[in-house]
This record gives sequence, structure tokens and C-alpha cells, in this order.
Amino acid sequence: MKELIECIKNSTLNNTKEVESCITDMICSDADPIVLSHDDLLSALDTEGEFLVLKLHYSDLENELKSEKIKYKISQALSVVVSYEDDGNSFETIKKFVEYIYGISDVKQNSIFGVKSVAKLSEFPITILFSGILPINQLKMTVGSEIDKLIHSDEEYFKTRFAKHRDDISKEVGIPILPVLPMLDRELGEFQIRLVDLVDDRVIAEFNVQEKLSKETTEIYLLKLFYIYKVLVEEKHDIIGQ
Repeated sequence: MKELIECIKNSTLNNTKEVESCITDMICSDADPIVLSHDDLLSALDTEGEFLVLKLHYSDLENELKSEKIKYKISQALSVVVSYEDDGNSFETIKKFVEYIYGISDVKQNSIFGVKSVAKLSEFPITILFSGILPINQLKMTVGSEIDKLIHSDEEYFKTRFAKHRDDISKEVGIPILPVLPMLDRELGEFQIRLVDLVDDRVIAEFNVQEKLSKETTEIYLLKLFYIYKVLVEEKHDIIGQ
């Protein structure tokens, strides 16, 4: 435990005691339904990058399905660790949360959870630790209506193709690249794409695709994104190294 607390202190500038309490309370012992150990949490915090702790109630799942706030936080973290409280009546809700998080997690992410037995649920019975949050994975992509329509016309194809594209970039830059989930923005032109850095809200790239849009022509723009990522990794590496 001492090693875990020391790691939290070394990684936290503000509200250290509060963060320490949140994370250490996530531990689920051998006597609990599903173990979440000190080592699991320490390993997550040792992952290169920033971390974020989020506390939720079980009723938040319904809101999440509409807002997808957790979904976009997960898309930025290499490790997602969740601790659930169970008072004997929470199994089905926990199961839904676990299935939801696993369903939106990427193979490059470490996603684990534990379940703790309690007599009474606390105000926030779910604690999520997002760690390994790297600048290169803190990007937001918005697209125009025609691009959004094409992506949703064959979601399985584009999911597989985008995953292969991320693998290619990851091998090239030496950093695991997580999914950037394209979001429809009706204020953009129908064939427009915008990439924004969530750290400082800077527009990194903005361009239009040709109107004869198809699976084949998207390869041109995937190549463009490949080089954008290469430049970004070099830029962010230079900033960190200064």
C-alpha cells in the first residue's frame, strides 16, 4: 500500500489526499466477489501519461448511453480500471456497466475491474481510473454529414479499416494510438473533416474531401491523417523534451 500511496503523491499536484482516498478505496480484496489488487492499481498508475479518476452512480448509465461522456474518456486512456460496489442487489447493473465498457474498449487498452461487497452502497458506488492518457490520444475528430453517412453505411468495414490504420500509425511512431471516434458536426460542410487537440482546443487540421466519396477514396485521407499523426508525435515529443 505504501508504494501505491507514494506513486499517487508523486503523480498528483492538487487534492492529493482526496485522490489518494479515491484510488485506495478501489481495492477489492480476496474476500470480495472479484479482486482488484494494489498491484493492479499501481500498474495502471505506472503507465506513462496522465490519469483521471471519475466517480459515478449506477443510475448514470442511462445518461451515459445518451451523452457518451465516459466513452470519449475511455478513448483517450491506455488503461481503464473500474471498481464497483455490490450490496447484494447490484449484479445486473454492474453486468450492464461491465459489458458497456468492454464493448467500447480497444484491444490496445488494459481494461480490468473489481467488485467489492458492501452492506450499503455509497453515494458513488463506481470509481473509474483512466490512466496512460497521452497527448497524442487526446484528439477529437468531427466530420460533416456526408462523411458521417458513409461511415455508418458499413460500420463493420470502417471499424476494421480504421483499426488497421491505427496499427500502422502505432508501428510507425512507436506509441499505441487509440481510436479517435468521428463525431457528426452539422456546422461543418458536408464533406469537411476537423481534427482538434483537446489539450488546448487548437485546430490541428481541417480539410474537405472530394465529393465522389467512397471506401476507395477515403484511403487518400487516411494517408493524410497518417502523416498528420507523424508530425504531431514529433511535435509533442519535442515539447515534452524541452
